[in-house]
Amino acid sequence: MSKQTPLGTIAPEIRAGLTRYIDHSLNCCVEPDGRKTILSGPEIGSLFALDRFVWSALATPFAPFRISGTMHLASEHEQGAPHERYSSERWKYTKSASPNPYCQDTLDLAAQLQRISHYAETFDPSKQAAAQLEHAPHLRLLLDTFFHHPIQNCGGSDINSPTVHGGLIKAEICNNFVAQFRQAMLARKFLRRERHNWHMGCRENLTNLRAYLGGLFTRHQSLTVLHLRLFHAKNRASLISAPVEDQHQDLRELRACRNVFFDRMRRKPALFTQKPGYVWAILPSLEGGYDLHLTLLFDSVALCKVLDDKRVEAEQAGTILEDHADQIGAYWVRTATAGEGGYLRGDKNGWLYGPDWVHGEVCADDVGRREKLQETLGYLPMRRALVRLKNEPEGEYFGMREGKSRAPRRSARQTKTDS
Repeated sequence: MSKQTPLGTIAPEIRAGLTRYIDHSLNCCVEPDGRKTILSGPEIGSLFALDRFVWSALATPFAPFRISGTMHLASEHEQGAPHERYSSERWKYTKSASPNPYCQDTLDLAAQLQRISHYAETFDPSKQAAAQLEHAPHLRLLLDTFFHHPIQNCGGSDINSPTVHGGLIKAEICNNFVAQFRQAMLARKFLRRERHNWHMGCRENLTNLRAYLGGLFTRHQSLTVLHLRLFHAKNRASLISAPVEDQHQDLRELRACRNVFFDRMRRKPALFTQKPGYVWAILPSLEGGYDLHLTLLFDSVALCKVLDDKRVEAEQAGTILEDHADQIGAYWVRTATAGEGGYLRGDKNGWLYGPDWVHGEVCADDVGRREKLQETLGYLPMRRALVRLKNEPEGEYFGMREGKSRAPRRSARQTKTDS
């Protein structure tokens, strides 16, 4: 079984940003008016540590800890008659443990076991938020083994500490856990296929995204980037406490609004330019429900012409010209959600995505900003490689501009009402 995995191949500098992005998406409830609530949910970064542990456990067949014992005389005091105590000496067997120095893999495994309880406990299925998460097959197997093994009750860092399990010390419990997990991994005949199926779509989407962005910069000397968070309704079903059917209905409505908006966008070049590029993703928040992330990628030259035309129209009409990004947000609310939705701009709400995200103009020869744009947009398809929700239905959660126009022309709300 290969030691390298899609999680393991993610570069450390990208891994940190990806973790922050997914943590923020899952554990932050964002409202259309800009209010946000930070939840104390699972620490997604721990998945990388658990992933490393899986492949460290399989890299060597040897136990991570070496156990030794010594016999020594120990004094014991016994109570006799009142005010009388008797001392006696008995032979006592004492165990001690140390990391197995056989090879670097055993040493690495021993070091990781010192922290595995911390990494695993954030995904304790008895916690309401953690119980909603679905993990990659090998991580599911690891967590299931952990929470059905005595190791879950062996906290602390002292590997020589006694446990309540038949006189075993913590290091012996750890050795047994590793052996049991190895056996479980090797017994899963189709685990390689399961992992491939889990990650395949994410890898393909990431590859297609890189090619898509490269094509846009080949055709245009400069792109103007706008990130929007789009809401189909003011109130969305909680992905923790709401009935599953309510969650799925919310997602269906969001997807319907998305389809209408993309169809209208293609038909309104006076606002969106001719054939703008875009990347979208559906983001789940445990308490906030499903939202739509949209990154618009305008040809900067074409966008300047649209803005000039809008400026002339406003001057002739004697009206105040609304900011272009706000015009797009208002268009989403009006045409896609029949006035029931909302939007937030990434460039006006820095906390929405973080400091690494690229806003505004990006020139084709600006390698640094191009790479940062590709990196941050790459977080969108990789979310489902790290974690999914157990109640997430099948369907697309990430995409880019399609060449074919969609059929619906009416508001998604009107379409739902008519049906």
